[in-house]
Amino acid sequence: MDSIAKSYKSPAKINLFLHVLNKRADGYHNLQTWFQFVGLADELEFRQNNYGVVNISSDIEIGSLEDNLIYKAIRAFEKQYQLTNVGIDVTIRKNIPMGAGLGGGSSNAAVALMAMRDFYKPELKNEDMLELGKSLGADVPIFLYGKSAWAEGIGEKLTTKLYKEQYALLVKPNIHISTAEFFTSPVLEKHTTLISKDSSLNMATMINDFEAVFFARYPEFSEELSQIGLDFRMTGTGSCFFALSEDRALLEKVARKMDNSLDKWVVKTLNYAC
Repeated sequence: MDSIAKSYKSPAKINLFLHVLNKRADGYHNLQTWFQFVGLADELEFRQNNYGVVNISSDIEIGSLEDNLIYKAIRAFEKQYQLTNVGIDVTIRKNIPMGAGLGGGSSNAAVALMAMRDFYKPELKNEDMLELGKSLGADVPIFLYGKSAWAEGIGEKLTTKLYKEQYALLVKPNIHISTAEFFTSPVLEKHTTLISKDSSLNMATMINDFEAVFFARYPEFSEELSQIGLDFRMTGTGSCFFALSEDRALLEKVARKMDNSLDKWVVKTLNYAC
């Protein structure tokens, strides 16, 4: 098979806020959050092959094939639409840090579904794949949705809600707490009051409930951020933090002054996925 390669940008997201409302009967938690995209993206290339196998190569170590969300997305699409002999070669250029709360793996899975659609079922629209995306992970649907959105449920009930586009300073310490640890921490408040999607919110009032867990474990990082003079928030379950400003030069100046051991990016915030 002489296949044309299809290339895609796989964007990152931030959670402008993230509240944990309660635990559900199925073991998941009801959440409220507000997603916005940022101008940091992985680059993925897909090409059909004759061998009926899925191959994934990357410029970083990505672990076992069967645990990879791109692989799971391809196989889920294959099963959902009763395809046979699916062979895909995937090449990833990774720019979104892993384990940062920026949604890189979920974004890659959503893009894999789009690529499969483009190869095999071009009549489908992104919204037709939202349930399939949800089966792969709670953050996958927002990348199929493609617009800044208010989210409820486990994060899959989406309503378009745009936020001011500006710039974000992303800061990632070399720290990782697993999502399971976050949810089982006695520090986590799991009964945040439900708020309306029409609420008037700004960075002073938007809180990530998981920050308390992170800062209880790493108070020195809280102190370091507080000395910078910007209002930082954690995205997802971390460990990446962001501060927003319309002044890109200011954020770049702050980034240069911060500890060199921290990974840092200054990027545009976006209401529509790249």
